[in-house]
Amino acid sequence: MKKSVLIFIFLALSLIPLASAAANETDDAKVSRAYQCLESAISNRTSAQLSLEEATFSILALGANAKAEQKLDAEKRSVSSNATCWPQAGCRLKETAQAILAYDLIGKNTDQAENFLLSKSVPATGLQWFLEIDIQNQETATCVLRYQGNERSVSIGEDMRISGDAGSCLSPNADGYWLGISPSCLTQTFEISCNKDFITTLLYQKSGSDTVYVSPTATSAASSGTTTESIHSRCFALANECDYEGTLWAALALDETEHDMANYIPYLIAFAPDNERFLPDAFTYKLSTSQDSYSSLIQSQKNAQFWEAPSTAYNKFYDTALTLLALQGKSISENDNAKRYLLNIQDASGCWNNKNLRDTAFLLYAGWSRLTRFPGTPSGSVENCLSVNSGYACVSSDLVCRTADGNPLPQFACSGSLKCCSVAPQRELCSTLNGEICASNEQCSGTERESADGSCCLERCELTAPVEDACAQSLGVCSLSCDPDTETEGSEQCPLSGDVCCVSKSEESSGGSNWLVWTIILIILIALVALAIAYRKKLQLLFFKSRRGGVSSTPLSTTRHPPFPPASFPSSMPMRPRPAISSRQASPLDKEMEETLRKLREISK
Repeated sequence: MKKSVLIFIFLALSLIPLASAAANETDDAKVSRAYQCLESAISNRTSAQLSLEEATFSILALGANAKAEQKLDAEKRSVSSNATCWPQAGCRLKETAQAILAYDLIGKNTDQAENFLLSKSVPATGLQWFLEIDIQNQETATCVLRYQGNERSVSIGEDMRISGDAGSCLSPNADGYWLGISPSCLTQTFEISCNKDFITTLLYQKSGSDTVYVSPTATSAASSGTTTESIHSRCFALANECDYEGTLWAALALDETEHDMANYIPYLIAFAPDNERFLPDAFTYKLSTSQDSYSSLIQSQKNAQFWEAPSTAYNKFYDTALTLLALQGKSISENDNAKRYLLNIQDASGCWNNKNLRDTAFLLYAGWSRLTRFPGTPSGSVENCLSVNSGYACVSSDLVCRTADGNPLPQFACSGSLKCCSVAPQRELCSTLNGEICASNEQCSGTERESADGSCCLERCELTAPVEDACAQSLGVCSLSCDPDTETEGSEQCPLSGDVCCVSKSEESSGGSNWLVWTIILIILIALVALAIAYRKKLQLLFFKSRRGGVSSTPLSTTRHPPFPPASFPSSMPMRPRPAISSRQASPLDKEMEETLRKLREISK
């Protein structure tokens, strides 16, 4: 009996992890299911049935794909002998840029498409520019300004205010700290020389705005040395009017194909507040690692789960993919939280957003890319960047590499959309920045900066209130509407107003099997408790043996010797009759056993 009980217990316990594994799918399995769903969706359509966006993002996620490539080839339009664009119905900047990204990833030539974008580059208007001169050690100084063949002398006080006649192109602003540059002189080159060590840089703001932005580059010179400043602010335009979203994607695509996009950053940053629906911080951070853009991205994550731009032009799946693309390669909690959330709200098919092919492909490309970028060459013929030299690094853009005084190395490959650079951009530790890394259940109350050890909060980390997402807990996904063919609308509440909870019909049908798994586990646990009660004495003996290392061969004495001699009773004392004792009385444990067996019988009915 002992052996049978132990064998039963062992088998029962071994079933628990198997049942649990059946009820829980690993993250890798969920990602594989998403790729399978995407591949299946493409295989079930003809190339003509794919939209241009679906074909483009499918290539970015899967690499070379015959149907997707056929769609892109069919939608390509020849503008001239050396320029092509997308779509066939009429050239657009965004679609052309996205097609360049797809073609470049699989090694197809993009020269003519790049020529089309570059032909649409124009000077950006609507920006006010300033020249700033700072004297080191806050000393008074005299500086000479040269432009248009003339020289002008100005004085700089201890408070860094500028006075004097700087000429027709330059005039001190209201506070006197900067020199405003006349709109008619934006193409001029300014040379500055001072009689003390000094630094010069350019500042800019959108006309009518109070926010002033500082150029990421500054130039220093010793006393009597010379610095040079010139303005090169540009955008991409159709019909001579800057196209903001088109410029975002064109800058991203041309940076990917080894063009310097530094001149487009001022326009993108200054006009970002007017174009929040396109989530511009994702682009400006990826292109330039702007710390203001990084802080804005991190703090705009909703419920520590996903991103959705204000009045978004798309949806939360597209916007989350865009942000994951910008943060690609970063080991930060915001990335992990978003990926965990996405995997928990997959459709039953494995896709996202009601089997939305574009959104599913974009999410896989940005969050779980399986491709290595081999620019302009057959896959596998280029060495991996990180294995060539320990000092090399994969960074988000060529501009980031140049800003870190490195050289882009397009001949070496990086994963996803990252680019090989000859140096690794240096980030300070959060402690050096006098900040702290917030815990997973905390959020920063103010500005955050990228640091060597994660997102660094420069203010306070505050506990976040737990987010009640009843829809996700019921294995549903919050969306603007449900697919009537595959989903039903649940009654659970969603975190965002306007969303409804969509539960997959297959998930509903699988609910019974999940309930059965956990019911079996519960029955096994109850049975174990019942066995433990029934064989408690034998289990106690086994436990006693294991504690003593086995029963001694010498019998233990059961006689206790009282400290004093027992009291003697008179021999004449009559013997009292002993009361009859029943063969067995029900103990509390026996009653507990009967109650447990009764419940088991009810469950099995």
